[in-house]
Amino acid sequence: MALSKDGAAAGDRGHGQAGPLLDDQSLHMRNQSPLQAASFIYLAGLRSNGHRSVYLPPLGGHSPMAGIAARAQAAQCAGALSAHPSLGASWAGIGARPGPRALSPSLALPSFATGGRALVLLLVSWASICRVHPEGTEPSPLPGDPESPRCPAVCTCSYEDYSDELSVFCSARNLTQPPAGIPEETRALWLDCNYLSHIPAAAFRNLSSLDFLNLQGSQVGSLEPGALLGLGALYHLHLEQNQLRSLAAGTFTHTPGLASLSLHHNQLSRLDGGLFSGLPQLWVLNLGWNSLAVLPDTAFQGLGGLRELVLAGNRLSYLQPPLFSGLEELQELDVSRNALRSLKAGVLGKLPRLQKLYLHHNLVASVAPGAFLGLRALRWLDLSHNRVASLFADTFPGLLGLRVLRLAHNVLTGLRPRTFKDLHFLEELQLGHNRIRQLAERTFEGLGQLEVLTLDHNQLQELRPGVFLGLANVAVMNLSGNCLRGLPEQVFQGLGRLHSLHLEGSCLGRVHTHTFSGLAGLRRLFLRDNAITAIEERSLQGLPELLELDLTANRLAQLPRQLFQGLARLEYLLLAHNRLAALAPDTLLPLQHVFWLDLAHNRLEGLAEGLLAPLSRLRHLSLRNNSLRALVPQPPGLERLWLQDNPWDCGCALRALWAFARRNPRAVPRAVQAAPEGDDRQGPVFTYNNITCVGPPTVAGLDVRDLGEAHFAHC
Repeated sequence: MALSKDGAAAGDRGHGQAGPLLDDQSLHMRNQSPLQAASFIYLAGLRSNGHRSVYLPPLGGHSPMAGIAARAQAAQCAGALSAHPSLGASWAGIGARPGPRALSPSLALPSFATGGRALVLLLVSWASICRVHPEGTEPSPLPGDPESPRCPAVCTCSYEDYSDELSVFCSARNLTQPPAGIPEETRALWLDCNYLSHIPAAAFRNLSSLDFLNLQGSQVGSLEPGALLGLGALYHLHLEQNQLRSLAAGTFTHTPGLASLSLHHNQLSRLDGGLFSGLPQLWVLNLGWNSLAVLPDTAFQGLGGLRELVLAGNRLSYLQPPLFSGLEELQELDVSRNALRSLKAGVLGKLPRLQKLYLHHNLVASVAPGAFLGLRALRWLDLSHNRVASLFADTFPGLLGLRVLRLAHNVLTGLRPRTFKDLHFLEELQLGHNRIRQLAERTFEGLGQLEVLTLDHNQLQELRPGVFLGLANVAVMNLSGNCLRGLPEQVFQGLGRLHSLHLEGSCLGRVHTHTFSGLAGLRRLFLRDNAITAIEERSLQGLPELLELDLTANRLAQLPRQLFQGLARLEYLLLAHNRLAALAPDTLLPLQHVFWLDLAHNRLEGLAEGLLAPLSRLRHLSLRNNSLRALVPQPPGLERLWLQDNPWDCGCALRALWAFARRNPRAVPRAVQAAPEGDDRQGPVFTYNNITCVGPPTVAGLDVRDLGEAHFAHC
């Protein structure tokens, strides 16, 4: 479950018209256009996956463009989309200029990283990506200007609206070599999705003004050392999604002004030392998703201005101390999805400006003391999905500015006191999916600014009172998936700002009176999938701000009459899949603001008269799979009423329901179509809402809504 510091886990559902069956992303997208929704999904993915900011130098008025669609285009050229689970997280941005009159046949999604924010704008969607056009030979003049330079017939040429800079688009034209006749003043050249298996020397020698060259997805297998001769003004070079196995020394000698270089998703198995030494202005270097197993000590020599380095998805098993020497401006380093087995001291210490370090999905079993010494600017550290078994008091010294620490999916069995003592400004700590058996006192000492703490799916069996003392700012805590023998009274004391507490699937059997004492600001409490048989009468009365209470899938056979006293703000009450046979008439009386009530899959044989009448704001009511034979629908403002799988007696007692259903077919629908979750290739999913009569015998098997007025005439 992805968590965010704004106070909601991915499963912490919002409140309002959307109802609790939708998560925060669905709520946001409900009224959005497809393009707005696509942008939102992308942003949500970036946040949950820890997306790297795209660093591009602010020169020449160029805008950095993230290439989600351009990446999709390149992948489609190769025959299939990349299988990388977080598309976009390992790609450097495509640097291009905004606003040409005729855009390249690709979908571009620009991403700006300013002050930690990501701004994503969906520019344009073409009906066909990488269309194949016949190769032409005769150049033709640009339309509308007889004095304009001639454009190769196979390409499309256009000037930008504000700068009158020339862009030439030759994407997906079945080209086997760069076309002749490209105007010398061209500033951007798109040759992606072609068949340029070999780039000869001086292939672009006449294009001295070119600052953007896109060769991605063109099956380039070799690049001669002088291939880039004459491109002294080149600023962005895209060679990703090709078949490059090696690069000769001197390949980039003729492009000293290069700012971004994308080489990801090739077949590079080695790099020569000093290969990039002639690129002092390079800001972004993406070497991800190649076959690099070893890097020479001088692999990044001369890259003193580098801001972002991507090495993800290779076969690196170790990092030697000299490797990153000289990269004093580096701000983001991604070495995820390699085969690193340990982190040694001295490897990262010479990166004083490093802000984000991605080491997830490796085989790291040990972290040397002081491995992170010197990283005084580090804000984000992801060590999840490794094999780390233990942490020590000297594991994280000096990381005074760290905000996010992810250690989920390791094999930690315990946490020593004072392990996190130096992390005074940490806001998110993820420890889920480990093997932690107990939490000692002072475990979280020093974490006074922590806002998100996840301990889900460990092996915790007990929580001692006071274990969370000092965590005064925690807003979201996830303890689900453990097997707690019980929750002592006042175990959450000191968590006055907690507003989302996850205890799903935690083997709880009983909720005691003072279990949640001290949680006056709690808004969401998740207790589903436990074995709770009893909740003591006053156990929830210290939660005046509670908005959502989820008790689904427990073993509750009855509810104390005063259980909900003090919960005047509650909006969602989920009690499905329990063993409730009856509810006292005044049980729900305090819930004046409840919006969504789920009583499905219980054993209710009837609802006491007046039980639902006080719930004037109730809009969604589910009574599916009970033993109801009659019902008077209340309150009148219901917008959705689920009633299927009950043994309805369609006599006079059901006349009020029959009339309500006939008057409000949208509130009592026969079926609702919903999009399938996960696989978009599946057809629509229908949820049916039958109100099938079991009696009298004359109408058994019919839906009550199909009965005419004559059936109830005698009532």
